[in-house]
Amino acid sequence: MEKNLLLSKFMKLPNILAAISLREDKNMKVYHETGKDLIALINRKKFLNKLGLTENKVVSAKAVHGDNVEIVTSEDCGNYIPETDGLITNQKNVYLSVTVADCLPVVIFEPLKEILCLIHCGWMGLEKKIIKKAVEKMTGNFDVNPEDLLAGIGPSIGGCHFEVKEDFLSKFKSYPEAILKKHGKNYVNLKDIAKKQLEAARIKEGNIEISPICTYCHSDKYFSFRKDKSRPMEAMIVIAGMPDRSC
Repeated sequence: MEKNLLLSKFMKLPNILAAISLREDKNMKVYHETGKDLIALINRKKFLNKLGLTENKVVSAKAVHGDNVEIVTSEDCGNYIPETDGLITNQKNVYLSVTVADCLPVVIFEPLKEILCLIHCGWMGLEKKIIKKAVEKMTGNFDVNPEDLLAGIGPSIGGCHFEVKEDFLSKFKSYPEAILKKHGKNYVNLKDIAKKQLEAARIKEGNIEISPICTYCHSDKYFSFRKDKSRPMEAMIVIAGMPDRSC
């Protein structure tokens, strides 16, 4: 299980489980619209079993690169939440799930009150400030102090390979330090933008962990949509939840 840990530091806290599948675990992306779900569902079941979980403990975000964040409970387990890219829970044994293949999996956790959030965050989510909205939902509904939050950005595409066209740069002109130019090409560091947005939400810099792994550079271990160019897209699954150790 060690190689599937999402992040190295705060994710090893005893009251949280956070894991990411690898390419060797095979495709986890479920396409409900096509009816070709069987293989992905089998892969998910195998991976969840490896974590000691079953599908009826998992709530999945049916991501659309939007900014909707939903609070979920045990009543939502086994379901895919439509039009949603972020999930929040305050219940143990409710495991949140998103799929990624270059996009950023962002985990936000309040370890004392035990409030957990998992976000699927690509450039469109960053542009729509989904991180800010997720933190606001956590603070507004659970009386959370942002300064007590821990946050992590998991394996995702790095600034070394997120190449964009010139007209794209205006979307993130507020983050000039995240815009890189080399060999006449433009690159954007999405992880750096996410970090700045976490800090803008009043999460302490020392409480933010960023995985150094670029999924494009390490496409032997992770799916990378930009590298693979697979149709339909193949992806990893990210799982985050709070196990009930008293059971």
